[in-house]
Amino acid sequence: MNSTVPICRISINKLLRKQKHYMKKLNTILLCLFMIGFFTQKSNGQELQLFGPGVHQDLDHLISTRSICVPNPTKDYEYNFQKSFETNVNEAIKRERTAFKNSKIGDYVHPQYYTDPVDYAHKIIVALRKAYAAAYDIKVVDVPLDISVTNAAQNHSCKMISCNQFTHQSSCTGSPKSRLSDQVGDWGSCLMGYSENIAINTSSTVEAAIEWAIFGMMYDDLACCRNGHRENFLKCTYDNSWRMGFGFQKGKYSFGSNRSYDAWFMTWDFAKKGSGSNCSWDKDSGAKACPAPSVVSIQNVKVQGQNGCNALSVTWTSTNTAQVSSFEVYQSIDNKAFTRVANLPASAKSADFSSEGKEARIFVKALTKSGSFFSSRLVGFDLDDCAENTNEAPEEDDETIVDVTDDVPDPQPQPQPQPEPEPDPDQIGISPNPANTYIRLNGAPVGSIYWIYNMDGRIALLGVYRGGIIQVSRLRAGTYVIRVGDKTGQFVKL
Repeated sequence: MNSTVPICRISINKLLRKQKHYMKKLNTILLCLFMIGFFTQKSNGQELQLFGPGVHQDLDHLISTRSICVPNPTKDYEYNFQKSFETNVNEAIKRERTAFKNSKIGDYVHPQYYTDPVDYAHKIIVALRKAYAAAYDIKVVDVPLDISVTNAAQNHSCKMISCNQFTHQSSCTGSPKSRLSDQVGDWGSCLMGYSENIAINTSSTVEAAIEWAIFGMMYDDLACCRNGHRENFLKCTYDNSWRMGFGFQKGKYSFGSNRSYDAWFMTWDFAKKGSGSNCSWDKDSGAKACPAPSVVSIQNVKVQGQNGCNALSVTWTSTNTAQVSSFEVYQSIDNKAFTRVANLPASAKSADFSSEGKEARIFVKALTKSGSFFSSRLVGFDLDDCAENTNEAPEEDDETIVDVTDDVPDPQPQPQPQPEPEPDPDQIGISPNPANTYIRLNGAPVGSIYWIYNMDGRIALLGVYRGGIIQVSRLRAGTYVIRVGDKTGQFVKL
């Protein structure tokens, strides 16, 4: 197994001696696995790529070829750095509609709002699965994020840096099975199967690194890996027992001959839940192989109308300002596409910009010096009334990771407040109830995933519970059910 690493290094050294002028502006994506190392030199000189297949392990402990749900491309396509990720993907999909003779393949719709790199990497995969779902019977589009799986993926990304090994498995990094088992419990009872993709590249930001890696694994994965990474992302056999995690870390990687570069190490893990009694799914035991994260929390976001509501003023505060390189402010006036309306220095605490329409949706994004980012929650502003939305709360839960309320149908208007039920050990205590802007939970373990459903059974909101408040200001008026682990609760949103 470990022979993979020197093979990769030898190949890299040979290529470096031939291509020294390329390495001065190294923009590399590397995808590698157990047994195969393969280089392709791209014509534009932009990238030098190494690929290897993804990994999947079943209960019989055998490495198996994945069942192909979505047909595989018969030709690789390079990433066009002059175009957006969304354009690159939709051009690839257009080619596949013709090649696969399937007009049901949908357009890729890029996520407009995302809170952090983990949320971003997850939402891109969900959007890709959605594009192919109708054409190839992908029943589970959204494989939910799990904090324990994310920690396992994060541990691997950091281990690869500290070990200076780009590999799925070694005596230094451990194996996918061991890393996941450390988080969720024993193989065969808690962990029933897994898939893993890894990538490394020297993009300037983690957003660009994620985009380039995913495109390569989706549409430039044939020659090296028989589209193994693509199959891991688009697998139609993922059911409701599967969970996803994403880990990333920037660090030095040595290519030999005293050459080392700053690179993003990324790991996508998919894990199948077992029914063992002592499992630790949805529990945050930390990414122990990584240094303590420096999270930038954007708080106290407030919006006020200016100049007869033809302009808006946004103010905010933030933590860990020493980590911030700049702030960006984004606005949507059509409830779909967000436009950057301000790019400000790290010292900024406010922004003024023009607006129009009936409602503006706004968030503030902190870009960090390492190339990562953190976004605030979404804030709505009613332009018709030129009045600040009442979605402010005493404190914020900055860990909300998914917001899917846009298409939730309107329930019956103006529901009447219901009295709070008597305490029940199997129920989650919720306050205030009825709620206007936020709720607090009593009896929910910190670090657990929460799901909020409307009365039609559709997911309206999900996230990681961090012990503070959960913002519900964007939920439409009605009755909702929240589930955390085996406990549930019900509340009314005014």
